[in-house]
Amino acid sequence: MKYNHYIIAIAVMLLGIMAACKKSNYLTDGGVHDPKTPLSNYDYLAQHPWKSFDTLIKIIDHYSLKEEVNKAATFFAPANYSITAYMKKKLAEVQLIDENAVYTFDSLYQDITIDSVRQYLFDKKITLDEAKLEAQPYTSLGKTSCAVVKQLQTDFQYVERSSAPTYLLYFIKVRGALDIPGTPPPANETDISVVCQTTGIQTSNGATTLHVLSNRHIFSSF
Repeated sequence: MKYNHYIIAIAVMLLGIMAACKKSNYLTDGGVHDPKTPLSNYDYLAQHPWKSFDTLIKIIDHYSLKEEVNKAATFFAPANYSITAYMKKKLAEVQLIDENAVYTFDSLYQDITIDSVRQYLFDKKITLDEAKLEAQPYTSLGKTSCAVVKQLQTDFQYVERSSAPTYLLYFIKVRGALDIPGTPPPANETDISVVCQTTGIQTSNGATTLHVLSNRHIFSSF
């Protein structure tokens, strides 16, 4: 019986050590990632190691927007997932009419315009640090009404990670007039908010700011 007690004691001790190591590793901060890159907006997206923006680059090239993308002070970039979601949505629509219908890039270019990309570009620098807790309006280079807001995250996953408050940046597609908190908007004019999954990439040595929208965002139509 003493032998069994020793085994149990050792096992408990090892579990305690493993838990302590795990907690220690979890709490170890590797530092803040450097947000600066010498690459332009276009080159950063084109050279992304996970190829997450190949479809966006294809659309930018189609409309010869490389120079405008690089000159923009801020770019809220949709990833491939967002464009795929848009194409799936359109495919479902055309298959309601013809179940054998397909939706290709040629179809895509018939449904979007150059301003479908320009609505994500801005001539003003927009950052999470300078964003307000109340939505601030902006006009995109596509002449669309937009807004940005930063919001405090209260979910357990954020509170657990740090005792410091966590704020995320949200990109807002304004429909009608900018929504007023506490006031119901008119029918079909509720603004659409999209969280940025990555913020504050400083391309071209900090001349422009690049944000990446959530993969759940639907390109162009929001």
